[in-house]
Amino acid sequence: MEQKMTRVDICLILHYKGGRIKEGRYEYTIFSKDYPKGPGNPIGGEGEQQGTTVYRLALQCLVAALQRIRRPSLLTIHTDNRYLQNGYQSLPTWKENGWTRTENQELRNADLW
Repeated sequence: MEQKMTRVDICLILHYKGGRIKEGRYEYTIFSKDYPKGPGNPIGGEGEQQGTTVYRLALQCLVAALQRIRRPSLLTIHTDNRYLQNGYQSLPTWKENGWTRTENQELRNADLW
């Protein structure tokens, strides 16, 4: 029997100042009408990072949220972070190029992608 995919929305929120940040905070909220506790019961999480970049903070927020998903799901990720939006579109190319950018340039934050 085929398992039904759950529709899940993930909202990412970053709190920071500047590009290279001394301390940044992130929050995420996971919404679904039937995951994990039913409608009206979102799950959330938060974290802090010191001495990081905005891009790395955004990826860490996304990874933390994704680690909370325990079953096959159709995900919609809501973020205003262009780095995540553009990076998602580039994933197939990076993977094909051995996790490097064009002309063998190092892919920053490859450990989180």
